[in-house]
Amino acid sequence: MTQPTQPPLDFLTLTVFGGRLYAINRAGQPMPLYVYAPLRQAYAGRYDVPLAPQWPPYNQDFVTQYVPMPVLTPEQLPDTLEADITQQARTGDPERPWNQMVYRGWPLYYVPGLDASGTNDAQPAMFEPAREGMDPPMVQGGDPQGTPDDGDPGWPPGVWGP
Repeated sequence: MTQPTQPPLDFLTLTVFGGRLYAINRAGQPMPLYVYAPLRQAYAGRYDVPLAPQWPPYNQDFVTQYVPMPVLTPEQLPDTLEADITQQARTGDPERPWNQMVYRGWPLYYVPGLDASGTNDAQPAMFEPAREGMDPPMVQGGDPQGTPDDGDPGWPPGVWGP
């Protein structure tokens, strides 16, 4: 296996402040967690979301600033979140090959160097803050947009990018 170009940070735990999810780094600082907002539309339209290395060059720097959140052990998770946390293997990503934490169907990301005061969701964006209790990406307005396994052997994809 090749060395990742940017190894993930080491985290102590996850927590919730003001309804948003944060990862606490080894220095004890909260780092906001994000989700790829268009995943909901990708799921409804049955579109694959490529991993960051497969994105067009003009978008790669933007996308790769959002680092896949590494998986924490159950002991590191609050009891209130543990049942909603899973993981996905980032198969096919040579730059960020570690398993990624997933919350209620949403792969989680953090931005190195961005502290908790840097979060803003006043305007919809490609990446938005992860919120406690958010509907899974396959649910829109309370209505399921399909099931994780509807009989199509190619759906859903094995990994959601970016």
